[in-house]
Amino acid sequence: MSRAARRTSIWNAALLALVFVASPPALAAQTLSVNAAGDVLHVKARDFAFIAGPLLNRLKEGRSVRLDFELTMLSKPEGPTVKQVVQAFTLSFDLWEERFAVSRTGSPPRSISHLRASDAENWCLENLTMSISSLGIGRDTPFWLRLVYRVQDLEPVPAETPGERYTLRALIDRLSRRREEGDLAKSVSGGPFRLP
Repeated sequence: MSRAARRTSIWNAALLALVFVASPPALAAQTLSVNAAGDVLHVKARDFAFIAGPLLNRLKEGRSVRLDFELTMLSKPEGPTVKQVVQAFTLSFDLWEERFAVSRTGSPPRSISHLRASDAENWCLENLTMSISSLGIGRDTPFWLRLVYRVQDLEPVPAETPGERYTLRALIDRLSRRREEGDLAKSVSGGPFRLP
């Protein structure tokens, strides 16, 4: 390859990298995707890991954790809600086998065990579904989705004693608790989609 061709190739690669970095998020690959199986709409979320950080620490301490997932279908990116589904799951960690177990609450309850973290996360999303016939929208109607999870078993905030209200320790505890609560909830949105 000649020196001029090599320079051109390097400039093209640099330009392509610049366009990719500078492109708005809407042009990048979407985090959410949907597919249908019969009358059931499933959602998949790429890079939506939640078994990490404080949640993983709680599980490794031998405590089970309840997660509430919300899947909301919107008619516009921030627009009115078409339908919302809420599903609760309970996660636990087998310290001996170092595997996760997940239980879905509701009717009918389901559970599975001996999963790696990513498999447990995928199982939760596979069991968070919407009935297509109940949506009341046509196949060509665009819609947006928002997926949210929240950890529901947060430890209670200790009661403040009057003398400790404005101490440095109380301030540090309150700020670190806010940071942990922020780590125990996450949301992602995507669209427009059309029914497959």
